Amino acid sequence: MRTVKSGVGYSDTTDSVAAGRQAAEKAMTYASAASSDFTMAFCGGNHDPFAFLRSVREVVGDGTLIGGMTVGVITNEMAGYGGYEAGVAVVSSNSISFEPIAVGRLDDGEMNAGVEFGQMMAEQSDEQTKGALFFYDSIKSEDPFAVNLGSQLIKGVERAFDGPHVPILGGGVMKDYHWRESPVFAGSEALTQHASGVLIKGDCKVHHAISHGCEPASDYHTITNIDGPVVRELDGRRALDVIEEIIGAGAGQDWQQYSLLVTLGANYGTDPYGDFNEKEYLNRLIAGVNPEDGSLILFESDFGPGEQIQVMRRSNEQMLNSARDVSQGLIQEVKNEDPFLGIYIDCAGRTSGFCGAGAEEGAIVQETIGTQMPLLGFYSGVEIAPFMGGSRALDWTGVLVVLSE
Repeated sequence: MRTVKSGVGYSDTTDSVAAGRQAAEKAMTYASAASSDFTMAFCGGNHDPFAFLRSVREVVGDGTLIGGMTVGVITNEMAGYGGYEAGVAVVSSNSISFEPIAVGRLDDGEMNAGVEFGQMMAEQSDEQTKGALFFYDSIKSEDPFAVNLGSQLIKGVERAFDGPHVPILGGGVMKDYHWRESPVFAGSEALTQHASGVLIKGDCKVHHAISHGCEPASDYHTITNIDGPVVRELDGRRALDVIEEIIGAGAGQDWQQYSLLVTLGANYGTDPYGDFNEKEYLNRLIAGVNPEDGSLILFESDFGPGEQIQVMRRSNEQMLNSARDVSQGLIQEVKNEDPFLGIYIDCAGRTSGFCGAGAEEGAIVQETIGTQMPLLGFYSGVEIAPFMGGSRALDWTGVLVVLSE
């Protein structure tokens, strides 16, 4: 018998105060709770984050709250990415706790911020810790454009946290497709250049699965010159020249074609020429190119010299099938438990409006997970989940989380 009370509410009104109030009131009504011990709140990039957050707080009370501004929101029955969507999830429980952690100054060094976050995790974690949720501002600066590197942030967390493995799940918030600073919510504050999260403790389980969506489009190539996220050479040649040969000469005239069509993928399976298994690939988005020196700018900096990569083709069919498979798989995984909240961190590039898919893959999650439990998802800049032995920043994925008693 479920002892946890939970619910999700949605609003797409253009008034930020009303949006926060409506979404929070719907969530509280669904949960039949007087107050919320843990709240997640997300609002679109056209909202006033401070007004939205204040109105949510007035409804849910003073419990732990995390979230942020995002491209769009997914709930059980509604979804959108027009800039005014808002979603709120609430949880009330006597047996599960959500302990907040927040750090700032990401723009002064993601690794340092990650170490600070990891130290806080180590201080607060115990044998009852089942997982961590973790959201951060994806954008370091708007001019010149630069992203906060989730791979460095997570590397810092895991460097400082030396206890038993705790799955870290979450992602980078991104308020719109214009690469503007995106506040995260930490308690009653909306903060840029911050990371905000919670440790999940108590009588619960944290399940997760990763939905992919890319297929190999080339043989293996070697990174021979790389500087952080900037890939300068593949196989001793200008990286841009190698990519153009694969996807078509002249594509470099518009760097957005790269982010729409391809990623760079590293195969961490045991047999590089075995049957394709998307679960063995770590893909990296191409954020931009520099036609002058022929370099590619990735969203992350965890590839190094000598890394064997393939050019990966984004496949909408593969993406939709993967979303269905992992959703149904998680339903089976928790069939003998009492799930009380589904969370979906979905790459903003996977929306139908951006990638041109004939259907919204978020709708598949609604039809599966969303018919079984309260569901709140958001469209992210980067996704975070355990992968190949440790938590990793991911690209072009959907990270599905289910919390159960």
